[in-house]
Amino acid sequence: MRLHAGVLISPLALLLGLACSGPAAVPGEEAGGEPAALALQEAGASQNASSTSTPSRVEDSVPGRLSAGPFELTDVNGTLFFIATDAEHGSELWKSDGTPGGTRIVEDIRPGQAGASVRGLMTAGRRVYFAADDGMHGLELWTSNGTRAGTRLVRDIAAGGDSSYPSALAALEGVLYFTAYSPELGLTQLWRTEGLPGTTRVVPTGLAYPPSALVPMGGQLFFFGGDRFLRLDGTTGAVVTLLDFSDRFDVYTAGPVVADGLLYFIIGQSPIIGAKSKDGVRQDIPRRFTLWKSDGTPEGTVAVADVPALLAFDGPNTLVTVGRRLFFSADDGVLGSELWTSDGTRVGTRMVKDILPGADSPRIRSLTALGGAVYFSAYTPDAGDELWRSDGSECGTSRLKDVMPGPAGSSIAQLTAQGGRLFFTAREQGRGHEPWTSDGTARGTARIADLVRGAFSSAPHDFTRSGSRVFFAATEPARGTELWALKLARNGSVELAADVAVFPETGDGAASGSEQGNRSRDPGAGPAFLVQDITPGPDDPRITESASVGRTLFFTANDRSFGAELWVTNGAAAGTRLVADIRPGPDSSEPRDMTPFGGALLFFANDGIHGFELWRSDGTPGGTRMVKDIRPGPEGSRFFEAPFVHGGVAYFAADDGTHGWELWRTDGTAAGTRMVKDLWPGPDGSSPQAFIELEGRLYFMAAEEATGFDLWRTDGTAAGTVALDLMPGEESLDFTGAVAAGGLFIFHQYSELGDEMWRSDATPEGTFLLADIFPGSNSSFPTDLTVVGRRVFFVADNPDIGRELWVTDGTREGTALVKDITPGAVMDPPQFLVAFGGRLFFSAQDGGPTGRELWVSDGTHAGTRLFKDIAPGPASASPAWLFPVAGKLLFSADGGHTGPELWRSDGTRRGTRQLQELAPGLTGGDPYLFTATREHVYFFLGFSPTGREWWAMEREDLDD
Repeated sequence: MRLHAGVLISPLALLLGLACSGPAAVPGEEAGGEPAALALQEAGASQNASSTSTPSRVEDSVPGRLSAGPFELTDVNGTLFFIATDAEHGSELWKSDGTPGGTRIVEDIRPGQAGASVRGLMTAGRRVYFAADDGMHGLELWTSNGTRAGTRLVRDIAAGGDSSYPSALAALEGVLYFTAYSPELGLTQLWRTEGLPGTTRVVPTGLAYPPSALVPMGGQLFFFGGDRFLRLDGTTGAVVTLLDFSDRFDVYTAGPVVADGLLYFIIGQSPIIGAKSKDGVRQDIPRRFTLWKSDGTPEGTVAVADVPALLAFDGPNTLVTVGRRLFFSADDGVLGSELWTSDGTRVGTRMVKDILPGADSPRIRSLTALGGAVYFSAYTPDAGDELWRSDGSECGTSRLKDVMPGPAGSSIAQLTAQGGRLFFTAREQGRGHEPWTSDGTARGTARIADLVRGAFSSAPHDFTRSGSRVFFAATEPARGTELWALKLARNGSVELAADVAVFPETGDGAASGSEQGNRSRDPGAGPAFLVQDITPGPDDPRITESASVGRTLFFTANDRSFGAELWVTNGAAAGTRLVADIRPGPDSSEPRDMTPFGGALLFFANDGIHGFELWRSDGTPGGTRMVKDIRPGPEGSRFFEAPFVHGGVAYFAADDGTHGWELWRTDGTAAGTRMVKDLWPGPDGSSPQAFIELEGRLYFMAAEEATGFDLWRTDGTAAGTVALDLMPGEESLDFTGAVAAGGLFIFHQYSELGDEMWRSDATPEGTFLLADIFPGSNSSFPTDLTVVGRRVFFVADNPDIGRELWVTDGTREGTALVKDITPGAVMDPPQFLVAFGGRLFFSAQDGGPTGRELWVSDGTHAGTRLFKDIAPGPASASPAWLFPVAGKLLFSADGGHTGPELWRSDGTRRGTRQLQELAPGLTGGDPYLFTATREHVYFFLGFSPTGREWWAMEREDLDD
């Protein structure tokens, strides 16, 4: 089957045939149905090997669940080059012609598993250029024609093992221009090369700042250099200043982009209060954005018009040209961020359409040009985030297709134009993000295939045409992220044919993701799995906070459609979802200060009307509500600390607009949410914070006029809330970071002896300095306070022994150095201290033959020792993110052959082993920030082709 290109209706036809009183008709739309999508689904039943609905996986470059993670897909005259990682070579340069046999590593630039850290692929002529590190010359410029013999270092600009960090690569008539750093000069300069010996040299510009945003046009190179816009003649090498904007302060730029022989760019001026001008006069400088155009001459470089502030100033789709017209997203401060256009004149620079009427913004993203129109994703309350089209007129701007009917939207992502078509990912009810294509008509917009059945997202990204195929990367639970391809027909339509055999052969066209955690059944694959790719590809969903409530993990995430909102997961793709769009639309409610409370979650969020107020959620849309509007109006009542649960009641600081930040309590209902006591009468507020329990009582820090900041105790009543004034007449105490152990508070406090360790039993006489570890007025700066039984371990600085491990039982005589692990005054302290099995486990470096490894301590000198030399010899395993759970200790460590990967320990040397390899090569998956629910352990990977997404494993698998 072929998905044929539709007929595009001209702007004139739209203007003549349509009225602007309602939504504009979309080319190819049919009333009451979506024939293209249905046709594609029906085609999936076809048994014709040359015409199926499933794209072909080109090659599983890293067999099993380890991901090759192909990225920077780049076409060079019909051959696809890309960067991928395998266990044997690490991250290197690969190429593909769309067949398994034609998909292979080009050259092992840095032999072994370390990889060459290839980056920045750019085509110039018939070659690809890139930065790579061969292990001898640092990160330098390389080139390749696709053969081993033709892959070579261009020039060692920073001689020896130093790096020149080539970047900003741009091709001009077969010549590559780039920026590189010279250690000798301490300067990043503009360079050029033809890829041959003797052709790589500095281009004199006279700039003190690195050139940026290199764009070729008409045989010349244009770029920014500090506060100037410049032109380089590709033939003579002459550099001409086209625009000097040094009279502006705190400037940033967008563009340039080329449209019909002209360059367009925007210069933004940040607002500055009381700026000093060149003549010494101070004045306020307002925010200002100006659109400029240039024909390549100083006199032809002119301001077009002042424009509203750009929504996304540094994205790849900030400015897009269609023919002679420029499109961009901008916010005029009245109608929100909407679609704007310019024809290069002041009168022709205008808003195209108020897509979301009023001050709210449709969050226009991914502007993409195709066939005389611009396509983009935009949000509306009735349809959510969907695909839109504009020809630059109000009538010709409309939603192209409602992929997922209803207000949830399809969350369009990875939109790009390749081979005369649009490619993107979209989600549907019951499906994750899967590949879609469009010829620019509603009828010709359809899902290509459901690569992974069910709710798990295959999350295709980096769609790139090379030869007769469109390549992309996609993720399967059983194979990780690998290279896939579609075939293009000669007429420009997509031929959904798997004419390339799946490699390795599996017998089925598409993998099936299990909803029981998406787990692979591959032998030896390991227990950890990717939960869901919330933002397809390497994009980051910006998960900023999380909290465990029973079997559910709540977290804040931004899927680019709804902004930063409240999400949940139960460890399955289908159970990973938005809880509620608290602030409707693409703006963010920014849930924060999450606290489990009575089988639900308490948190603060901003719905756009009430400001940051206290909310409660049981994980369902209907069960997510504001607890109480404590401070009516948009200011909100939130302090800067999460609620603290004590005795079935949550305590927190809030400002009702009258009393300032004071102590409040809640039982989760509006009626049960009230101020406990006005500790500092009047509007100033006492700012309650640092809540902590001791011996069944609740304590906190707060300020009052008489005593300053001091310790308070409360039983939840006004009468039972009292200041303790532990140091009468002295400076305020600071219990921030205090821990409770052995019936005492252990904390560090600043006094005339510096920042040192203190203790308190909540009485004045029982509150005193434990030890002046760094004698005199200097500070030992205690950190990492960790309770093990009735003692507290910590790290502190001493002038003779450096920063080492100490312990205290809350007495002066029981506060002592545990061991000088790294001899001498070396600042290489113990890290990642955790209590496990009645002992302290941590990462340390003894300065001897073992590197930084896993250590253990019982609090004595003899009992503090190397636990296991995970990376034998002088190499360091660098154990990190130690996390006790279910009687096991999880952590990240590098065993010397895999990079930092997932390890576990049962508290014995024999039971300490690598649990799973999560990424191939020496880069390692680098797991970090572990958290747990009743059934799962969750974490992130520092190296993953899917970005910073949740990975998980079942608790029961820790015993495997």
